[in-house]
Amino acid sequence: MPSQRTHTAQSRKHARKAAHAALDAAVLAAYGFSAKADLLAQLLALNQTVAARIASGSPVNAPGIPATFPNPETLITEDCIQPK
Repeated sequence: MPSQRTHTAQSRKHARKAAHAALDAAVLAAYGFSAKADLLAQLLALNQTVAARIASGSPVNAPGIPATFPNPETLITEDCIQPK
């Protein structure tokens, strides 16, 4: 039977794995990427699109919350993991 320490370590490992999977899914969704396609090819295509827009003088959105997003403070929370 596993000790309490082992059980706690396994629980933390599962929580980290679940959080990482959720973050991966969120990033894929944010960029419109597919996990089934070649991720590097998708990133290269995105970079080429952005470079073409910059070269043509078209506007490019910088990373982060778009300036037109209503109430950006609603996206910021205090429920994050704090370092010890």
